[in-house]
Amino acid sequence: MGKLKHRTFNADRFLDKFQGQEDILRSFVGLWDGRLVIDVASLDVPLFKEFLVNGDGDGKDELLEGLYQAYDLCTERGHEDLVAACCDYGYSPDGNGELPVECLSLKVRTENEDAFTLAYDRYTLWRAERFTIFRGKTATAIPNVDAASTAFQSKLAEVFKDHKNSDRVLVRHYQEDVYTNFIIYHEKRTKAELIFKGTRTRPKVSPTILRPAQQDFISYNHETGQVEIEASFEKEETALRKAFAECCLKDPDFFDSPGSADRLNLARIAEDDFEMPVDEDHSAVLAELHFNLKQQHGPSFVVRSKNVMETLDKNYLRKRLAGGTIRRAVFKITFPDDRRGKRIELSGTNKIKFKRATHAEEVFRYLSNWGIVID
Repeated sequence: MGKLKHRTFNADRFLDKFQGQEDILRSFVGLWDGRLVIDVASLDVPLFKEFLVNGDGDGKDELLEGLYQAYDLCTERGHEDLVAACCDYGYSPDGNGELPVECLSLKVRTENEDAFTLAYDRYTLWRAERFTIFRGKTATAIPNVDAASTAFQSKLAEVFKDHKNSDRVLVRHYQEDVYTNFIIYHEKRTKAELIFKGTRTRPKVSPTILRPAQQDFISYNHETGQVEIEASFEKEETALRKAFAECCLKDPDFFDSPGSADRLNLARIAEDDFEMPVDEDHSAVLAELHFNLKQQHGPSFVVRSKNVMETLDKNYLRKRLAGGTIRRAVFKITFPDDRRGKRIELSGTNKIKFKRATHAEEVFRYLSNWGIVID
């Protein structure tokens, strides 16, 4: 992923949600009792805004990090992850379901850090959009996930210290049905600013340490032995795959057997009977295709169209695909709640890119049904 692109934090809009919910704000600030120059008992929204601009205390950086994390989850998906994580922990922070997501997020961060961390990790993973797939030698379960995660973190710290001159690594994990998901936080930590509107000078908090600049992901299915990895660079992807296999599956070459990276069959698009059936109210088209033909001079083509298959037919190119090489394909699938359509980019033998925050299961189901993703 590289450096994350963070949303601008409009502190006014966020904090104004706490008018009438100042007790949540006071409880959150109370986590740093004695480490902030602030009167928690009399704290209200205007005073807290003033503290963020001019306040002091050796706990302020940690408070700001927690505030930014709470803000991160203030989206529709983040709200869903918060509610689900609280249910998993048997914790009911909002019995009537009336709290705005801003208040709910900060309340959970204050009262149940484990539930908040689970929601944050889930939300972070589902923001992943570019990943590589490998199939392991067998369908193997991770014997002891907690111990494996600890070993994995230590191994990555050792590897990154050699390759990146940095051993700052944190590995967190959670279980989701047959998947064990790992989020790897590492590298430098970003700096950001809180912006307040409504004043001539636009006061802002000085840049402060916030959260990891780089996050990588591993999602492992123990029923199939398949792993999905998102990493910033190919060398790091290899390091993650090797370290994960060694620490979690006791075999550094678990995903390196012949054919382990052959997870996509783009040649299926060139077959005469290739179709893209979808459920009612859904639609799918091939929107872009990159291919080479085995002809003199090795011609390369890129076709972009509202319907590439029809365009190929009209230009007498579809029959020629069978003797060529498809390098990249982009499908567009629309859903009733996403009329703009979801772009799914596939390349090589195992690289997929699309926003997993919604409809990920349907996307994989369709790609499998069409014969593009190999089961």
